[in-house]
Amino acid sequence: MMKWVFALFFLLIFDVDVSAQVDPHFSQYYAYALWMNPALAGATQMDYRATLIHRNQNFGNVNTFSTSGLSAEMTTNQNINIGLNVLSQTATSGGYGYLNGALSLAYTGVKLGYNEDYNITFGMTVGFLNRRFDPSRFQLGDQYEPGVGFTPLLPSADNFNNAASTVLDAGAGIAFFDTNPLKRANFYAAFSMNHLTQPEDPFVDSQGKLRLPVRYLVNAGVSLKLGNDMVLIPHVLYARQGNAQERMAGLYLTIPYGETSELIAGGNIRFKDAIVPYAGFTFNNFTLGMSYDINPALRSSGTSTNTFEISLTFFKRKSGNYRGVRCPVF
Repeated sequence: MMKWVFALFFLLIFDVDVSAQVDPHFSQYYAYALWMNPALAGATQMDYRATLIHRNQNFGNVNTFSTSGLSAEMTTNQNINIGLNVLSQTATSGGYGYLNGALSLAYTGVKLGYNEDYNITFGMTVGFLNRRFDPSRFQLGDQYEPGVGFTPLLPSADNFNNAASTVLDAGAGIAFFDTNPLKRANFYAAFSMNHLTQPEDPFVDSQGKLRLPVRYLVNAGVSLKLGNDMVLIPHVLYARQGNAQERMAGLYLTIPYGETSELIAGGNIRFKDAIVPYAGFTFNNFTLGMSYDINPALRSSGTSTNTFEISLTFFKRKSGNYRGVRCPVF
């Protein structure tokens, strides 16, 4: 398994043609696991978990994107885990809005191996996707007056017949976990497809109706047990949606502090985009994580960028000798 992990790392490093994604994305993607894959619902060392996450992107003095997410998940005794996920994004100071809400179900009853160390989970998600824009916030071509510039009181001849749309949205995924407690290295991997309904673009009027492409996402990693109960987790993520793709790789280290606390540190690389250091801590029943995207290419061009992300997770740990792979929490 380790050879496959390192092979995937090298593939990500040397194939780095990246373009912007259609869907919103997060740097602390493991804190918001239901965004990645419905099969990850409840795939943790907790009975339940709820996460709030917020990402703010600024270019210069323009608030370009503001993205917030809320997820909640719980396990049951019937091999079924339940998850709820809501994501909201606004762009251009509120001129465009994107709202996605979904209910996820994951089946966890497939366990293989002599001691049932290999777990396979299947998940599906069904919900809604709402997209909207506010024409009053636009600066249209016929609202510019020669010698004056943009004049908001000048009426525009452009008409917008459709400023909002709500459609059915669905996705599915599968995940694999090696939970053998005797191993120093436990591998995990997952694959998902989102927007299986491929909803039409509600704002483009063309003969060949544009559709939101399916988003394919693969994430994988290995949990390495170190001395003094420390855990090191190298992990990767690859997402593709239409001709847009994202490649990320990172390392994550947890250092125990007492019985119910630990320090967390690590970083991701989003290839041809950003370097993302992050840090946080777990105390009793909550985890706080913070990260900052550093964009070398934009900074070298003189563009001032600030992208902060913060996550807060509340949880209840599983009691007893629960066997599960340790995944990143953000």
